[in-house]
Amino acid sequence: MIIDTDVIIRYLTNDDPQKSERFILFLRSGQKVQLTDVTFAEVYWTARSFYKMKKPVALSMLEALINQSSIMSNKALLSQTMEILRQHTVSFIDAYTAAAASLSDKTVLSFDHDFDKIPVIKRIEP
Repeated sequence: MIIDTDVIIRYLTNDDPQKSERFILFLRSGQKVQLTDVTFAEVYWTARSFYKMKKPVALSMLEALINQSSIMSNKALLSQTMEILRQHTVSFIDAYTAAAASLSDKTVLSFDHDFDKIPVIKRIEP
């Protein structure tokens, strides 16, 4: 089963307490749900842009979410993405790309100099 952004947003913001409670009960039931990387990115973007959450608050909430035993995700990649976001002023997509590189060959092929801020990877140009 795949989880959609709206369920997670209701849970994290509690802007609809009834729906938030329904998801809490789901989590307690022990059923497993898959959180895709794209949904994770959309939740981060929605929390930061629409709900105006500060970056540390959004990241803490998302970290707690992926640590739920009922939530299956690409935890290593998403955790590394959040760590890069905490340490550097880069976009979510750049942090995600750098995290993916840091977990593989450590190299990003890009013209974007923002990657030079992230010491765990090396940027090269084509």
